[in-house]
Amino acid sequence: MTVDVLADGEPVIAEADQRLLLAQGLTLALHICHLGRSTEPPLQIRCIVSTGTTNRTFRFHRIRAGQRWHHPDLDGYTLEKMIVIDTGSPSS
Repeated sequence: MTVDVLADGEPVIAEADQRLLLAQGLTLALHICHLGRSTEPPLQIRCIVSTGTTNRTFRFHRIRAGQRWHHPDLDGYTLEKMIVIDTGSPSS
């Protein structure tokens, strides 16, 4: 992966590399979700993977009713690409 740097020092991640970062994040998310489902009782987990021209973010948390860590309309994210994976319904 190549990251270019603008004159002002801002990194720029190429489109193909952003897709690669998403794929790597998806692999990690699936593994974490599998671990959550294998506990007793199973944990309900949400993994959020996002990437843009300057960075990549991976977050995960236990799903709880009424809590949200992203906007539900993923198409609204115009400056970044995002994947959200849930293992189940919110717990009470």
